[in-house]
Amino acid sequence: MERIKIIKAKYLGFCEGVRRAIELTEKAIADGRKNITVVGDLIHNRQVISKLRARGVQMVESISEIREGSTLVVRSHGLPRGWIDEAKRKGVEIIDATCEKVKKLHHLAEMMIENGYQVILIGDHNHAEVETVVESVRGDIIVIASPEECEKNSFKKKLGVIAQTTQSLENFSAILEKLLEKAYELKIFNTICYASIMRQKAASQLSKEVDLMFVIGGKHSANTCRLAAICRKNVKTMHIETKDEITSEMLKGVKKIGITAGASTPDWIIEEVEQKIAEM
Repeated sequence: MERIKIIKAKYLGFCEGVRRAIELTEKAIADGRKNITVVGDLIHNRQVISKLRARGVQMVESISEIREGSTLVVRSHGLPRGWIDEAKRKGVEIIDATCEKVKKLHHLAEMMIENGYQVILIGDHNHAEVETVVESVRGDIIVIASPEECEKNSFKKKLGVIAQTTQSLENFSAILEKLLEKAYELKIFNTICYASIMRQKAASQLSKEVDLMFVIGGKHSANTCRLAAICRKNVKTMHIETKDEITSEMLKGVKKIGITAGASTPDWIIEEVEQKIAEM
């Protein structure tokens, strides 16, 4: 039987912000910090979260669940400013693992509101990053997830546009086209992370060159789901979290397989998937 050729995308896996969040958490463990806690998911990957839990890191849903004297690692998507202030009042030590590009979103939103702009945040309504920006800024800000939503909202004359850092360029551009029809003045900041853009482009290109794509990452990870959607436009695509989801049926008649992975997918999971395919 002819061996299946496996091709990995040029850009895939951990982004800088996610890697930094993991490193800061692991350093806190190594330093013996007390009751290390994360509100929400540190990153959107269940396997990584499970490993951190096994090492004693606690995952909770609110600041009220954190004990006094604990250590709070702020997730890569950030937390509302009010939540962090509440943690400080409880004597909680803060390790801020918020991605620098997410912090830039906060800064730009605040700057535009101060200058009289209505802020349009292009992003997913229930995404942690988007919710954090909206709750932290607390100003005239509207979240738009699709071009269709532009018809359902009333806009002011001066609009300032930013984007969730893992948005697709295609969706960002389509929404901008609609907003251009509605605003007298439009100030645009392309805040999509460069790593996300390169990951999307690499995945799109690779998906045109293979018979099957595997997109590895959390089923609840927005950027991974976006990669899968991009690849599906070109080729049959399987969105998996681990090697255990791969079956021989998936590989029937396949000669070339492409692999990409979301920003929260660690190298070891990618390597396990690659190894299992090679052995089948």
